[in-house]
Amino acid sequence: MKLGKTVAMLRKVRGWTQEELAERCGLSVRTIRNVELGWVENPRQSSVNLLMRALDAEGVESSALGPPGGTRWRGVPAPHQPIIGMRRELEDLTRTVLTSRLTTLLGFGGVGKTRVALAAAATAAVTFRYGVALVELGDIPAETQGSAPPTALVLDRVRRVIDDRRGWDEPAQDGAVADQLLVLDNAEHLPSAVTAAALILLRDHPRVHILITTRRPLTERLGASRELGPLAVEPAHEVRPAQQREQGGEASLAPAVELVLRRSAAAVDLGRDLPAVTELCRRLGGIPRALEFATERLRTIPIHVLLASGPALSALRTSDHSLLPHQRSLGGSIQWSVDLLSDDHRRLLRRIAGMATTRFSLDQVVDEAGPPHLAMDSALCLFSDLVDNALVAPAGELYEYRLMPYVREVICAEETPRHAYALGAR
Repeated sequence: MKLGKTVAMLRKVRGWTQEELAERCGLSVRTIRNVELGWVENPRQSSVNLLMRALDAEGVESSALGPPGGTRWRGVPAPHQPIIGMRRELEDLTRTVLTSRLTTLLGFGGVGKTRVALAAAATAAVTFRYGVALVELGDIPAETQGSAPPTALVLDRVRRVIDDRRGWDEPAQDGAVADQLLVLDNAEHLPSAVTAAALILLRDHPRVHILITTRRPLTERLGASRELGPLAVEPAHEVRPAQQREQGGEASLAPAVELVLRRSAAAVDLGRDLPAVTELCRRLGGIPRALEFATERLRTIPIHVLLASGPALSALRTSDHSLLPHQRSLGGSIQWSVDLLSDDHRRLLRRIAGMATTRFSLDQVVDEAGPPHLAMDSALCLFSDLVDNALVAPAGELYEYRLMPYVREVICAEETPRHAYALGAR
């Protein structure tokens, strides 16, 4: 990465404008603009030092061209497709992984945790001496009650990706923030093992930062937590006709709608079907992976036909074998989360799924699943866990809730003999 791009990235990560950086380093806004645009081929070393000192990254410009003796990325490559509708979340996460040694990114399955985490890691890679190492955990068997957590297996997976011969934790001469950023992806089924492994890595390698993606909280006592929600289905603000003309006649699009239009552009033009696209996004709850599954169907199925069928849960799947098996269908993704629950949690979830209303209050949950079925405190704690596991979500009003899209269908499908087909599993 060239100096100009490095300066621009570090400035944006810190949330500064060019004017704010100018005030901090004593250079003119024009000089900073020219450096970021690459119009200054050989900037004065004194100017470079002022910039890096203000950005708290002295020396990083020399290391930005590549780490000593290796690459800046180990593991699955970062996504090349743009992040839609999550710019603020991405910038906040990037700042957090730079300042916190342990960061946990939470969210419902398919909400985009991996994509946003890798995009943040790619942005921050330049500030880490040895860049980023991605460790996939989703294919490790889940922890089971009564058995020792597979902490050693997680640590072995980490050490196979990183290179211990690089001289970790030696005093940095290049001004890097830390030695390496480790991304531990898909950790929800290994809460004890991943937490224990992270503590060992943080203890043994004081210059390592860790970013964990998970569907449920792992620890609330250590590090920082960030949470991703679905994409907005409605535009952030209404665009007036005069503003629309200034934008070339294009109305402001909600992020979920924009995602569908972009992903389907090569196969079908949905520009004239925006109300139908918005309705599709609304039914799928703005969940990016569900929307991407739907766009795959739009290659062969008109959108009004897809809407007439629901879309059916069995239609929301992909043949992309680069994904883990449970990530290849929306039903399989939800079932993965359900399978991590205890029997008591699943009984409560079944009772909620059987309620006639789509929105419900905490009082209704207690009436449905509390005494005599469960003690009051047990029902409340179990329900709180379902919210933490992102199967139940707030519905707008305080203490009003709803099931996440298609959770009810998955729970009901468990009772049918055609369970795997109903979930879209292949």
